[in-house]
Amino acid sequence: MMKRILQKTTIGIAVTCILAVITFIPAYAQPAAPQTIKIGVMISLTGPDAQTGGPAKLGYELAVDKINKAGGVMVKAYGKKIPLELVMLDMETNPEKAIARAEAFNAQKVPLCVGTTLVGASAEIFEKNKLPVVASIMSINAIMDRGFKNFFNVGTLNSDIAQAVFDAFAALPKGTMPTKWAFIKEQSDFSTELFAFAKQMAAKHGITVSYEGQYAMMTPDMSALITGAKKSGAEVLFTFPTPPDAITMLKQMAQLSYKPKAVIMLRASDDPSWGKLGALGNYAIGSPDWHPALNYPGVKELNAVVKAKTGQPANPSVGPAYASIMVAASAIEKAGSLDRAAIRNALAATDMDTVVGRVKFGPHNGRINTLRPVVQWQGENMELIWPDKQKTKPFIYPIPYK
Repeated sequence: MMKRILQKTTIGIAVTCILAVITFIPAYAQPAAPQTIKIGVMISLTGPDAQTGGPAKLGYELAVDKINKAGGVMVKAYGKKIPLELVMLDMETNPEKAIARAEAFNAQKVPLCVGTTLVGASAEIFEKNKLPVVASIMSINAIMDRGFKNFFNVGTLNSDIAQAVFDAFAALPKGTMPTKWAFIKEQSDFSTELFAFAKQMAAKHGITVSYEGQYAMMTPDMSALITGAKKSGAEVLFTFPTPPDAITMLKQMAQLSYKPKAVIMLRASDDPSWGKLGALGNYAIGSPDWHPALNYPGVKELNAVVKAKTGQPANPSVGPAYASIMVAASAIEKAGSLDRAAIRNALAATDMDTVVGRVKFGPHNGRINTLRPVVQWQGENMELIWPDKQKTKPFIYPIPYK
């Protein structure tokens, strides 16, 4: 009898121990979830690029607010939703600072980064560290052509800008397409690449580039360039200046009585503050990366939130920044973990609708089937004039000088 009792007791203890072990294992098998998912933000909040960085910061923050209000991002490895947290570092509109910031984020072991414009200067650092990054408002084809596996771009490229500008002019009534253009180019790699594409597009449209001139940023006297364009008979002046250089150019064009039929001032006229120039900047043409009148999913809702928060229409930098966070969050959820390689692979498989349109990446991780808007300042408003089916106002051409 005593023997049976001992056997039952022994079996009971053994079963209890086994159950305890089984119960105890999952606590060690499932890792502790972080309080937040930290996303590194490469952004210029000081220097000339702050006009892009400031609004982009708002775009990033609004996207994170939306995601976090729903509980955050579901991460399968932790079996729960985790809120996002933005960790911002100012690139100060300085390529060397951009590289240093990319290294800093790697040291902080963030699983993923996003960034604007100069983030492209640190593409090699992200590749070396196998840290995935989603760029917005980064237009340099040469960076994407290098085929970095960890560098993704939701924005459009210089080739897209050139295509959009000439497509907008090609849509003018038959027989009115201007055939003589002047290129006044800033001495920078970005400008050189853009105008190389512009020259190719001009040739395809039967356009003669009647004058080409270059200047260094912040040149105080552009009269020789303007005179050269005027003497060449150029009907269109195509430039890519900073706002101060654009203002210098416009004032000296007025002094020299150069009145082309159209003035394209990419970059300078892409910012809503351009409307404060009044008559001086009226009818200027730009091509920002995004426009709040584009008919894409979520744009109306985003515009409403921006209007409520700032009292102003959404800046063109807001949309791409907002979209890049949505793409990043989707990749984290698909990856099911915070492993960089898994997130990188999920990014490569992205195919989703965003406020900038459909985002799907090609072989070099640039976005495919992109559409670059073209705008024209009419009064104090940045009107969308192309694509034609989404325009807010018709393209005014030629400029009705008084």
